[in-house]
Amino acid sequence: MIENGKTIFVPWDFKGVSEYALDHALFYSSKTKLDVCLIYVVKKESLVKETKSKLDKIAADIHVRKGKRVRTIVEVGSFHSGLKKAADENQAAMIFVGIDGYKGIQKYIGTSILSVLSGAIIPSIVVQRPKRTRSTFSILCPIDQRKESKFLLKWIVFLARYIALKVYLVYPEFEEPGMNRKIFRNVAFAKNFLNDEKVDFATECFSVFDFNNSIVGFSRKRGIDLILSLTKNEVGYRSFFTTPKSHYLIANDEKIPVMCVTPTRKMWKFIPFK
Repeated sequence: MIENGKTIFVPWDFKGVSEYALDHALFYSSKTKLDVCLIYVVKKESLVKETKSKLDKIAADIHVRKGKRVRTIVEVGSFHSGLKKAADENQAAMIFVGIDGYKGIQKYIGTSILSVLSGAIIPSIVVQRPKRTRSTFSILCPIDQRKESKFLLKWIVFLARYIALKVYLVYPEFEEPGMNRKIFRNVAFAKNFLNDEKVDFATECFSVFDFNNSIVGFSRKRGIDLILSLTKNEVGYRSFFTTPKSHYLIANDEKIPVMCVTPTRKMWKFIPFK
């Protein structure tokens, strides 16, 4: 669970996008006091020593350039299994992954970056550019007809403990009245929940037909720092032939960071609502 987490993971690929992820991770680390750890996954045990040496040199350089100490870990296995194993063993609270636009998200289809920690209650934050220097911090949280959309509120409250933030609850409007009734109930719940937690928020409604584009456009205008997104476990043969709509939001053209939360059955028992 994120409250019990001690580490922020940054999967390293020795490319510029890893630096972007590190930039964001260090910001969150400075606010939450969580450690930052660079991780690289190799396929063979024989590659561990050499790779660990390279990572340690990068960690030393980070300390010189940014004045921050980071740990390093090298795991053996697939990207999915290695990262999950290390995250479990090191009590990871969140993972920051750098990508290079939509082309970057494509290379993870199959290993599934969206559900890389399938079964674990850990969000992955996908970034495409360095952290912007801003005096304010704002989050956009989509609320829809699914009961799982309430999961996103948990991370809003967690971040609100450490960062003064403004939250925008956005929701789609369907043509079917039944669908809207479910959404309105979830939005009403979210409002009450955030009011009780004394989190500053506002609400916006968009058409369901262009919801993701509306989210990105609104985020651009308001200077949103983080978009929350429910993601599904897409592992399977269909992952190679289809692309979930969430991929387009995550690799948005405005390069706004997106926190991906994958609902799991285990998560319900940690949430103070059902």
